[in-house]
Amino acid sequence: MHNSAISVKTFALTLHPLTPIHVWSGRKLFSGLDVVRKSPDTLCVVDMDRLPPNIVNELLGVRAEDMPKVLEKHSAEILCKQEVKVATGISPAAQILELNPHVVPGSTLKGYIRTSILFHLLKSVGDKSKLSNVLRSGVDLVKEPKFVSEGLEAQFFRAPKPPKQGGFVDSFQSLLVSDPEVFVELKCYSVSELQVVELRAGVLKPIANQYAVVVTCGKLRYHISIRTPKEDVLRLVVSSVPQHKGDVEKLHLLEKLSLVEALREFGCYILSKEIEKAKLYKELSSYVKLLESFHTRYCGKESSCVIARIGYMTGHTAKTVLSIVKEADSQLYQQIKSFMESYLHHTWDELTIKLAKTPQGLVGPGWCELCFT
Repeated sequence: MHNSAISVKTFALTLHPLTPIHVWSGRKLFSGLDVVRKSPDTLCVVDMDRLPPNIVNELLGVRAEDMPKVLEKHSAEILCKQEVKVATGISPAAQILELNPHVVPGSTLKGYIRTSILFHLLKSVGDKSKLSNVLRSGVDLVKEPKFVSEGLEAQFFRAPKPPKQGGFVDSFQSLLVSDPEVFVELKCYSVSELQVVELRAGVLKPIANQYAVVVTCGKLRYHISIRTPKEDVLRLVVSSVPQHKGDVEKLHLLEKLSLVEALREFGCYILSKEIEKAKLYKELSSYVKLLESFHTRYCGKESSCVIARIGYMTGHTAKTVLSIVKEADSQLYQQIKSFMESYLHHTWDELTIKLAKTPQGLVGPGWCELCFT
């Protein structure tokens, strides 16, 4: 469609980390090989493509288990893809999740926006009975987990194109989110131990842990645009092909919503749920105070900045609309829970909390501020 027929609404959005954030690149780093210590508090992610020839030759002449000693010996000569701070000791055999090169890519932010808007639309449905019917008609427990809620999203975001064209229109075709410009200093990158902690019998019990490169400060700047056909063009299209009415409405969905308010509603909801959970444990009192300060700052009044939770180990509440399912239809929630447990072959519930070790104590990962300008 020609540019003159398109209406464009643009935003600049800045993301500021508030607690350690990790979005995985898909690659694991091995301590002693991919990562070597540069100084007592700094690790080097080795640039293997630029290893000096003398180090390469020496590595070729030793056993695999002796390679870490060679790299440690030459650490001053090794070029780094990235340097990261580390506050705690890491075992020689540790695996560390590499940070995405965009830190939080545009696709991750767009996915979070999609979940926020679905949450907003579900909250707008009305009474529990009506909402339960909507949820049951949109959830299919015969499909693989990633497709279970496909029908639910289709109800709100998709419409079929005319039969001759085939396929469908999705509301989020109109939303473009750039990868960010990254303004993050060295001091903001670190290796953090992320923990899954079981919440049972009033005791916090770590049951799993994972090291990851995280970002703790700085800012990421995105460009967001909503591109939709102009009203006069749409009227012409619908008058010519009435079957286009449904997909025209879906293409205009985001234009009619307030992204800021949808994100605020979802962010403050997941924040309140985390406060409820963390308050049960005195060991998390400092984390609760931090969360309550976020609530005062972002949920007490309207502003152009909202609280959000994005990335690895942020839990079901921040990544899905399951909390609404649980509130509106506990039976359906139990069916989903049983389905997930049979598929994953382990307990799938809300009896754990995800935490990151920091110099200030344990905090939940992924909290950030999103500011629109």
